[in-house]
Amino acid sequence: MKGSSSNKVLIIAMVLIALIVVMVLSNSPKTIDWTLSFSKQDTKPYGSKLLFEQLNEVVDRNNIQTSHGTFFDYFIDGVGNSTNLIVVNNSFRPDDDDLFMVEELLRQGANIFLSASDLSDSIKSIFDIEYRQHFGAGKVFTDSVSFNLANRKLRTHLGYWYKKGITNNYFTSYDSIRTTVLGINSQGKTNFIKVRHNEGNIYINLNPQAFTNYNMLVDDNYEYAFKCLSYLPNQKTIWDEHYKYKYLSGSGETVRTRSILSFVLDRTPLRMAWYLLLIGILIFFFFGSARRQRVVPIVKPPVNSTISFIQTIGRLYFSRRNHLDIARKRFQYLQEFIRSKYFINTSDIDDELIHQLADKTSIPARSIKQLFDMGNNLKRMKSISEEDLEQLNRRIEFFYEQCK
Repeated sequence: MKGSSSNKVLIIAMVLIALIVVMVLSNSPKTIDWTLSFSKQDTKPYGSKLLFEQLNEVVDRNNIQTSHGTFFDYFIDGVGNSTNLIVVNNSFRPDDDDLFMVEELLRQGANIFLSASDLSDSIKSIFDIEYRQHFGAGKVFTDSVSFNLANRKLRTHLGYWYKKGITNNYFTSYDSIRTTVLGINSQGKTNFIKVRHNEGNIYINLNPQAFTNYNMLVDDNYEYAFKCLSYLPNQKTIWDEHYKYKYLSGSGETVRTRSILSFVLDRTPLRMAWYLLLIGILIFFFFGSARRQRVVPIVKPPVNSTISFIQTIGRLYFSRRNHLDIARKRFQYLQEFIRSKYFINTSDIDDELIHQLADKTSIPARSIKQLFDMGNNLKRMKSISEEDLEQLNRRIEFFYEQCK
């Protein structure tokens, strides 16, 4: 009893500790994640959830779809000319299959909106562009940068100012014959263009941080993002989630965004569920490791196989059709039963034995005499029919029932 009560106290203490840990973790301030994800699922400063949720300001919500795989896999079944593709990433370096699909989209008249700080050499070669990446004096982002639109109907007098967390990339050369300037920075450098390629158009913006949650919430900078996207027609629009990258500060490398665990830890409900799961596993192992009583095996009672054996032997004799042998053995067993139960010698059958047996069993003497006459006749017979065997068996069974 004492050990049981101590275990209960320990269990209650462990549960209270688990609840306290969960409460502390849930109420503790969450560290801000400043990595560049550009994902529509992220509420972190450099995610694009706000942009994606408000994308219906540009195109109808029913026309918006998301691609989680490569362009080649998504458009393998065909590309329509009434298609928009939006790619907002820190870096855009497609493989050969996706590069082919980009050109195929433009060949069929699609519109591509591409915003990235780092473009592959193949992209620069296809669209005949060169640009400069400007991160400021030894810092990742430049402070106090202004972007504006070239179209007089869209531009503002002072432009859209970004105090921090923004790049200032701009084009150094482009094909002026097929290129239209759509946006500039405060120094008059071009940072947003439209390139006519085959039957389609590609819109290239070199400063994707302007489309993230953090910068869209500064003053009225959200207008700049939606004015850039307003060049897309209102038609089927594909939002890319495949080429999302996380920038590693100082290493100059890019890696695929988010592991499964980071996705869980970024969301408070999933993070709390994860912590509860870990604590529950620890509690289970702590108490499960205690010594337990060995399982008592179930012992089945012994089975009386005598009846089964007799039935098997009976079926064997019956299958051989040796009715006479079966009848003789049945009569011998009856005589043995009478000797062991009533202590009467059955070697010599006479009237005195029949009357003595009738007195002890309350069976009419006439019935007993008929039964013994049938048994004695078996000694002289060479064979009997199945009907004779059944008749003898019924008389013997009747005798047994009366003796109970």
